[in-house]
Amino acid sequence: MVKIKLLILIFLLFFSYSANSAQKNIIIRDAEIELFLYKIIKTVSDDHPRNGKNFEPVLISNDEYNAFVTGSNKIYIHTGLINKSESINEIQGVIAHEIGHLVLNHSSSRTINNENLSNYSKFATIAGIALSASGKLNSDTTMGLIIGTQDLAAKSAFQFSRIQEQQADKYAIDVLRRKRISLDGVEKLMLRLSENEFLNNNSVIDYYRSHPFSKQRLEQLKKYKSNYYVPEKKNDIINIKNFDVSLDYIKNKIKSYENDPFEMLRNKNNNIFFSNYSKVIAYKKIGKYELAIKTLKELQNKYKNYPFYNELAGDIYFKKGEQKNSINEYKEAINNLGKEYIQATDLIKFSLVKSYLQTNNTKNYKECVQLLEEILRNNPNWSFLWKLLAKSSAKLGQRGISYIALAEEALLKKNFIKAKKYVDLAFTEKTLTNSYKFRGLDILSKIKNQ
Repeated sequence: MVKIKLLILIFLLFFSYSANSAQKNIIIRDAEIELFLYKIIKTVSDDHPRNGKNFEPVLISNDEYNAFVTGSNKIYIHTGLINKSESINEIQGVIAHEIGHLVLNHSSSRTINNENLSNYSKFATIAGIALSASGKLNSDTTMGLIIGTQDLAAKSAFQFSRIQEQQADKYAIDVLRRKRISLDGVEKLMLRLSENEFLNNNSVIDYYRSHPFSKQRLEQLKKYKSNYYVPEKKNDIINIKNFDVSLDYIKNKIKSYENDPFEMLRNKNNNIFFSNYSKVIAYKKIGKYELAIKTLKELQNKYKNYPFYNELAGDIYFKKGEQKNSINEYKEAINNLGKEYIQATDLIKFSLVKSYLQTNNTKNYKECVQLLEEILRNNPNWSFLWKLLAKSSAKLGQRGISYIALAEEALLKKNFIKAKKYVDLAFTEKTLTNSYKFRGLDILSKIKNQ
């Protein structure tokens, strides 16, 4: 009995630790911030993609100053890195360093502790790193979707060597110099790290632990700058659809979503534009939708056709229950954004799907199916999309498609028995199209190979 109680206690302690770790590493989705980061990545990456794929940002709601990679084409960026950076150049330096690890294939030479990785994956799943049913992480405190990923579980398994860190530094400096991007940002970064690397309670210590020897690296950077100086340009803004987006604007957006709305309304910001944007978010969070829309329209009148203000308007109308207006705003956002960054467009399409599903309209359900099929082509492992496809196709009486969609969802959740059951049900439907029949056969093949 004592041993059983001890095992239970150990399990609870481990679960609590894992849950806290998961909560500190929640991946959030925001179309505007992702596009902002993607454009920064493009400034410091070569034009050719890696393994046929472009580097993509993944935003993590975590106040620690950090960024990391795990071997895929994804670059994980903490909100803390954004909030604590003094310039876009500083973020460019950090991202260029992380890209260096990927381009130099450092991850393939590291030994992964599979046992720890497996344990982390299991408990991260229990702790809630998965897509929420509502599609929002928490409409009162944050800005996006929760999405699970094996890469995040792999983070703790990778540790780069001193030589690899120096190689990544060299790669970053070469890229910045070749693209004539100021090295001031990365120099400030290394200066801050070298001054604080021995302080255990320092806000940047987590980044230092995985990126050691800052003082030595700072000296190397200074030497490099003195030997290879070229005229440089400083990037103070990122242009999105003819709108100049500054780092301070993105910081203000994160702050607006994360802070208490009543505090945001009480505090006065000397920047009227930032203040009005924060008011829109605050009004939305406390349910004063008319004031949110009125204040947002003032911004829209000044910055016409900016897609993310259409998206925000759509979010407000959705919360207000005015689905017709939300649908119109989301459509306008998609039209204004175009194909500049398909992942951002897909997020807005996802919001449009949710609005369609709130209507009792056959035409809208058909639009849902079409949109979901488009999004799933780019996001086949997003399990909640399959659930929505099952729901919307069922409303149209397309039970075969609905069963296949449920099978895909079950497969992603490793429930192979349920996946096979749904495929079998789908194959009894005479109206099942060939494309979904082939998908069903593919599911059965995957189950067989498990």
